[in-house]
Amino acid sequence: MRPFNRGFATAVFLFVACLLPAAAQQPWDACQMLRQADVEAAFAPRKFDKGSLAKDPVKRTPKMAAVSTCTYVSAGPKPSDVFTVVLTARRAPSDTSGVTPAVAKDGAKKLNVKASPMDVSGLGAGAYWIDLGSKAFPIVELNVFSGPRVWLVFSGGGMKVSPDVAVEGLKKIATATLPRLP
Repeated sequence: MRPFNRGFATAVFLFVACLLPAAAQQPWDACQMLRQADVEAAFAPRKFDKGSLAKDPVKRTPKMAAVSTCTYVSAGPKPSDVFTVVLTARRAPSDTSGVTPAVAKDGAKKLNVKASPMDVSGLGAGAYWIDLGSKAFPIVELNVFSGPRVWLVFSGGGMKVSPDVAVEGLKKIATATLPRLP
């Protein structure tokens, strides 16, 4: 049996330690999570563009959450035919710095005092939707939480899509997106 090689063990430890921060800092890309095919399937027969990632995603630091936003737009012959789907994905730097469903719901109520968050089943604890738009232009947000760090906000808005249809479509894309979380 060979004697324990302290130098080799130290080298292996340092190598693995160098890899860990890189893994923890893997890209947080909302367009990798939410795909065009999922958006088109959820809102068929509409066709959407390839999706665009916000120009300056927020990178995670020890004190700041990573935030990435991806937008898909379905154009139409008239401006009133346009429908937009957005995913804003937030990953907190620690389990204690994540946004809880209760805090998110309270914030949503403050944004639109006339609307109330409606719980959604099948998408994890705390999932809810809220209509933040108007009768003429509904904007629906579906909020989904994955563990203490991840908060996903799926939004859909357009003049010719009712809130009920938007919520059902957003639930479909949330279901497709959750397994892709890095």
